[in-house]
Amino acid sequence: MKEAIWLALAAAMATSAVARDNAADAVNSGVIRMAASLNEMALACGHKSAANVEAGRAQQRAAAIKDMAVAPAEYDRMYATYKTEFTQKWKSMPPAQQQQACAQMPRP
Repeated sequence: MKEAIWLALAAAMATSAVARDNAADAVNSGVIRMAASLNEMALACGHKSAANVEAGRAQQRAAAIKDMAVAPAEYDRMYATYKTEFTQKWKSMPPAQQQQACAQMPRP
């Protein structure tokens, strides 16, 4: 009986750890997706230069590696994926919708 309780407790703890890791991964993914999208939108709208976007991306990358414990290669992979997703969505938007989105985006 005691063994069954310990096994159940161990399984619950492992499940909790996996859920916590999955939640952290989801938050990290969301933060990186938002950074990539906002950076690319600022560039597409002409609110920032390519050099400014790259400087911001480098700072965001360093912060993600330090504060969120994201591996550098994982950050780069995720950022590239989300950048591509944004670019594809942006290109599919009508110019009027792009202009409206740019007008609503705060300028730095």
